[in-house]
Amino acid sequence: MGEIATSSLGSLSSVDMNTPAELRDYLDVGTPVKSRDSPPRPAPPPTKPRSKLPRPIRFLSLPKAATGSDKKAASEPKGQIKKSQDQARLQPLSNPEQALTKTFKLLHSASDDWEKKIEGLTSLRVMAQNHMDILMPKLHDICLAIINEVKNLRSAVSCAAMATLGDMYVHLQRAMDSEVEGTARVLLHKASEANTFIRQGANCALGHMVQSCTPTRVMNALLVGGLSHRNAAVRSCTAQYLERLAEVMGMARLLSGKKDLTDRFLIAVSKLAVDPAQEVRHHGRNILRNVATKMWDKFAQGKSENP
Repeated sequence: MGEIATSSLGSLSSVDMNTPAELRDYLDVGTPVKSRDSPPRPAPPPTKPRSKLPRPIRFLSLPKAATGSDKKAASEPKGQIKKSQDQARLQPLSNPEQALTKTFKLLHSASDDWEKKIEGLTSLRVMAQNHMDILMPKLHDICLAIINEVKNLRSAVSCAAMATLGDMYVHLQRAMDSEVEGTARVLLHKASEANTFIRQGANCALGHMVQSCTPTRVMNALLVGGLSHRNAAVRSCTAQYLERLAEVMGMARLLSGKKDLTDRFLIAVSKLAVDPAQEVRHHGRNILRNVATKMWDKFAQGKSENP
């Protein structure tokens, strides 16, 4: 015992049982032993050798078009609806008279049965493109049914109804003049909603209305439906499409003075130019600026002809 305690580490030729455990391991193995409590380190995973072949080129896919933003619309099979609509547009209906009768039944179905309503609206879009003569005798009733679906609380149905109105403007054109006032009023109201897709659908339909229908009827519908509306967003939308209508008609026609057109137009634009809402004033002042430019050009041209 005393000899082991006083002798140097190099003089120990054998391991004694009284030698501490760490020292016995040291003498047996020849290297210090790590703490017994520490877990063993895992071996690193084998690395695969890099391939010398060039990497394949990956092409990014285009994003799909969205059709709704609320929870109800998110639960609907949007791709399936869009696919059926696209397929229906490709070919005319075999029996449009029977299809129109069925369409009225679909549109008057229960409010929660959105699939039937979209099917009916899709059928109307097909008939507007291929069977306009079938729609004309019942055009007013058809527009009333579509207006009712534009007000639908389910965004997918509302967007489909506004798209149907847009197609009817494009394909029926001036035959829709008698329905412009009623349809424009509901579209202007929808253009003020917070839902982005609802606003886009309303703006698209209003754009088709301005481009396709009789300009004087469109101007009257815009002034009646939105000039004095309490909602600033509706007035702003009215001013925006009145500005676009001025571009379509041309300042020369608006300032011609025919059928009190000029007076109504200038009074409405002057009211929009001093509206409390900044966005409304912006469009109203843009129109007044174009009017002033046209009148100045006309005055300058007259002065040059009569020096």
